[in-house]
Amino acid sequence: MEIKKVLFPDLSEGETGQKINQKALGDIPVQVTVELGRTQMTLRDVLDLAEGGIIELDRLAGEPLDLKVGGQLIAQGEVVAIDDSYGLRITNVLLK
Repeated sequence: MEIKKVLFPDLSEGETGQKINQKALGDIPVQVTVELGRTQMTLRDVLDLAEGGIIELDRLAGEPLDLKVGGQLIAQGEVVAIDDSYGLRITNVLLK
């Protein structure tokens, strides 16, 4: 069996092809998560949870919540009440 070298063309940074149109991607659904905080528990502690139980999180009261899209942190904000629902007011955009 003979092994031959493969020569690839030089791809400099100046050579770019057509860009993806942002409008083409705008209607694709993505998972958006607002994260209040995290904690680590044993499985025993999880199994012992009941109504009225309290789980201590790794955030202080008043700290901004994280907004993640597809698992990637993109912004932070604060909780707001909208009629009978909760919402997130963006206070800091991290991805630009």
